[in-house]
Amino acid sequence: MRRIAFPIALLMILAGTAVRLAAKPLAPPRESEIDHLVRIIELHEGSSVADVGAGSGEVSFALAGQVGPGGKVYATEINQQLLDTIRNAARRAKTPNIEVVKATQHNTGLPHGCCDAIFLRDVYHHLTDPMSVDRSLYEALRPGGRLAVIDFEPVPKWPAPPGVPANRRWHGVPASIVSKELMACGFTRLEMIDWPTSGTIKHYCVVFKKPPANY
Repeated sequence: MRRIAFPIALLMILAGTAVRLAAKPLAPPRESEIDHLVRIIELHEGSSVADVGAGSGEVSFALAGQVGPGGKVYATEINQQLLDTIRNAARRAKTPNIEVVKATQHNTGLPHGCCDAIFLRDVYHHLTDPMSVDRSLYEALRPGGRLAVIDFEPVPKWPAPPGVPANRRWHGVPASIVSKELMACGFTRLEMIDWPTSGTIKHYCVVFKKPPANY
């Protein structure tokens, strides 16, 4: 009887745990992903970094602690409601080094030369005017600064977001197209790596650098 009762009890506990987990809101990105990002874009105390397409700001808040009070995190969004969410959360958390920035479909809204690093996480494949946004990214980044684009290859039969260029075909964007478009704006491609995510879709990260001023 003991051999039967124990597995049943264990299954009941696991089932209860699964229900509680399912009821929780979407978890922030895993710590390992933040660690990867900090290393790839070379963040340190005092750095200025932009989270382009910040959503509700989970990554922005994680990086605010990494750059410290002497650094700055620009959290950009098109959606005003999301901007208000980030602004209110930053106020409640007393995180003055997060600055929200209103973006458009054609421009990041970032000041010229404001950032040591910029990243886009599951954002690039939504861009309807990628070349204009890419030029805005280039202008916002300081010479020698790094740009990371985290995204995934197009998933067949999954419709592309409305308004994106036809060469995307499906939902996602080929890494080769990301590289071609950003290099056309003056960026130098450094590397492409697999990216750790908690989802089922395999992601890549393409890393770029803005050439030094005397290049």
